[in-house]
This record gives sequence, C-alpha cells and structure tokens, in this order.
Amino acid sequence: MKKSLLALAVLGAFAGVASAQSSVTIYGIIDQSIAKGNGGTAAGALGTSEAWQVRDGGPGSRLGFRGNEDLGGGLSAQFLIEHRFTPDTGAQNGTPFWMGGSYVQLTSKAAGSVYMGRWYSPIFWISLKTDPFGYGGIAQVGTLTFANYLNPSAVGPGARTTNTVGYKTPNLGGFTANIAVGLSEGGTAGRDAGFNAEYTAGPIYAGIGYDKINGGTPTFSATTGSVDGNSVVNAGFAYNFGVVRPMVSYAKSKTRTNSAVNSDALSFGLTAPVGPVVIKAQYTQRNTDAAPLAGVPVDVKLKKLGVGVDYFLSKRTKVYLDGAQVKETNLTNNNAFAMGVRHDF
Repeated sequence: MKKSLLALAVLGAFAGVASAQSSVTIYGIIDQSIAKGNGGTAAGALGTSEAWQVRDGGPGSRLGFRGNEDLGGGLSAQFLIEHRFTPDTGAQNGTPFWMGGSYVQLTSKAAGSVYMGRWYSPIFWISLKTDPFGYGGIAQVGTLTFANYLNPSAVGPGARTTNTVGYKTPNLGGFTANIAVGLSEGGTAGRDAGFNAEYTAGPIYAGIGYDKINGGTPTFSATTGSVDGNSVVNAGFAYNFGVVRPMVSYAKSKTRTNSAVNSDALSFGLTAPVGPVVIKAQYTQRNTDAAPLAGVPVDVKLKKLGVGVDYFLSKRTKVYLDGAQVKETNLTNNNAFAMGVRHDF
C-alpha cells in the first residue's frame, strides 16, 4: 500500500513537471471603427466609396492559438495557427482559413529556430517595425513600403509566404537574421526566397531585407500573372528618444506586367507617447516607372499622409482617431478618417 502511494506521488510529480513545461495561449484582436472617405480615385484604404462604413479598423481582427513545449537540453517546440475575420459581419477575412499564419517550429537556444508552414516573409518585419500605425488602419504605410512588389502566395504584397521553410538565428548581441523559402510545389516557377538582418538594442532598431520570386522564366504577362523575376530590397531604421520615436524606411523593387517596372518608396514616420495618449504620423512617397500602356502615364507618383491619435483606456483597450490623404498622378485626392475601438487579448 505504501509502495502504491509512493508510486502515485512520483507519477503525480512528473505529470506536474510535464504540464509546467508546455503551454497553449489563446490570443487575439477585436478592432472596429466607423470610417468615411470622400470618394477620391487615388488608391486609398476605403476605395472610392463615399458611404459611411463600419469596418475592421486596425491590423486585422484575429483569433489565434500558439503553444510551446520545453523538450529539455535547450530544445523546445512551438506551433501557431491564426484566423482572421471581420467583426462587423462575422465573416472570414480572406482565404485560407488560417490566413494569419500556421506553422510548426523547433528551437534550440544555441542554434536558432527552424519553422515550416505559412508565415510572414523576412522583409515584412522591417516594414512592420518602421510603420507608426503597425501596418494597420487607413493611415498606415502598409504595403506601400514594398513599392509595388507582388508575391503571389502572400495574400498581400510581400507580407506572407506559403509552403515555407525558414530559419531564424538566435539573438547575438542584438543581431538576428531570418531566411525563408516558399516552395511553389506545382513546379519550379513562382518559388519565393528572402532574408533579413536586424539589429535591436536599447533605443535602436535597424533592418535590411531582400525577397525575390524565381525558378521559372521571367515573362511579361498581365493575363497569366507571371511574377518570376520580381524582386524587392527594403531597409528601415528607428531610434526611440523616449518622448518621440522617429523612423524611416526605403524600398526599391523590380516588377513585371507587360514590361519591366521599377519602383521605389520612401517613408518617414514617428510615434510620440504623452501619458495615455500616443500621437502617430507618417508621410510616404512611392514612385513608379510604369509600363507604357494606353492611357497610363509612364511615371506615377503616389503621396500619402497619415496622422492618428490613440488613447489607451488600459494596456489592452484603446480608442483612436486616424486620418489619411492620398494623392496620385492624374487622379483625384482620396481623403478619409476613421474612429474606433481596439481590444487585445
């Protein structure tokens, strides 16, 4: 009897250790705003509609699950699945169902991490960390930082890749690197490959990245949507002075639609906390040496100004007011504003 009780106690102790070594976290964002635009024809977050809208106002409402298990000896395993949706209708936001990400990962404290699945491309992190609006909302820099670069598997230019195998180094005195390849699987054409190198220490952030679609014959085709040969390089820098965090990013791309197109984008931004308030602003200019199609100017300039104010009711909940103006060659100005509530959990 005593031996049985001892065995049960030992098994209970091991079960407690095992449960303490693994965890699953449920997380998400619910963001809703009321927005209105003036119906301008320049590219803008609200399109050309002048109607009042109830819409997802931030970086995307989501429901996600992530887990971690300590395997011992400095090894661990992680997973993540993330669903995106629009709270105003309850509908799924785009496809696939786990659009936000779905991957499994093995990590060594000494050697870094290897992951497989659908996840953000290395160049995305540079854009995210130098966008005052966190790559969300009507005033964001967002995809402008990729300077017209198109990644067919991204569901958003350059943001994510599917069928991906990636590697991330451990943090080495503030330096990290990430390399990833998105396999086309249907053949060699459309294979995505990219990398980044980042430095984060104290108030400083600096990063540079590169992404390219290759594996097939580069062609000029608006009908087939071939993007082999598309490439982009981006870089960003930010410095946190405490009272203000200025940031700058630059991207240069080569894309193909009917003919070769060279584009670049330069963005300046800042965030400034004042008590529970955070002031945000950005100015971006994208220059496109467009394909000389009928009725389309050869050189197209797009300029976007975004301003916003967040008021934090708590660490997880804020109300905000954002405004944006977009000017584009030969098109009418697109002006819009949005006011909303965001809760993180």
